[in-house]
Amino acid sequence: MKANERYPLQSSQNERLRLIAQGERVAPLTRRLFEKAGIAPGMRVLDIGSGSGDVAFLAARLVGPEGSVTGTDRDAAQVAFAEQRARANGLANVRFLAADFREIELSSAVDAIVGRLVLMYAADPLDALRRALRNLRAGGVIALQESVIDYEGPVLIEPADCLAARTVEWFRAGFRHAGVHPRMGMRLFGLMRAAGLKPSTEMEMLVPIQQGPEGELFRILTSVVRSQIPAIVASGAATEAEIDIETLEQRLIADAPPHGVVGYFNSGHVGVWARKP
Repeated sequence: MKANERYPLQSSQNERLRLIAQGERVAPLTRRLFEKAGIAPGMRVLDIGSGSGDVAFLAARLVGPEGSVTGTDRDAAQVAFAEQRARANGLANVRFLAADFREIELSSAVDAIVGRLVLMYAADPLDALRRALRNLRAGGVIALQESVIDYEGPVLIEPADCLAARTVEWFRAGFRHAGVHPRMGMRLFGLMRAAGLKPSTEMEMLVPIQQGPEGELFRILTSVVRSQIPAIVASGAATEAEIDIETLEQRLIADAPPHGVVGYFNSGHVGVWARKP
């Protein structure tokens, strides 16, 4: 991690489980993106910023036993967790490295690079992308998925004056304080061009709208805030007492109008793929 980078989410078992749940919500777009990029049996793939391993596992199933996937994450605890999950799922064609993807140089270039919600946390996304591309062979593909938070736009919550909407503002304040790039999904195509790639103009965005309390919205918001409390407090948006994380989900339920609350905590996830000349 570079000196001016502040990753806003804490490393914990709760966060690892949150990442798994998040991965399930956006998996359809991620899979379509990889298929459009041409990730197929027998390919060698590098997954950057693997987290709990879900993107690596998806790629591993696409490349099959003749292919291989190397996942990377700076957090050794995440790597150990992902390795455990790979063994439990019988995925022998995937391995994980505890390393910053910007610093590693593999012994041989891969056919594809994949990643989900990675560049948005990099202090210099273009530099990070260029460094990752050192491990991609000429003619290889890169398929990335990034988020659009848009700090200046309206919160995607209805009704707009409920506790859930204020909770999303806490989340956005923590991300803003940490310097997370708010519109990385919309910038991704241009970044790829700037890095010398040839990105496809066929892009997709997914916004997995949720409902609460019958649906998953309140549980999702609570889990996101739980992993982000230090960043939220440091931003000045709310104190730990105001957040009161152990009662937050119950308060969200109590605050909801009779028809509930509908929304999500960002503006969507954008998938872009490109080929290396």
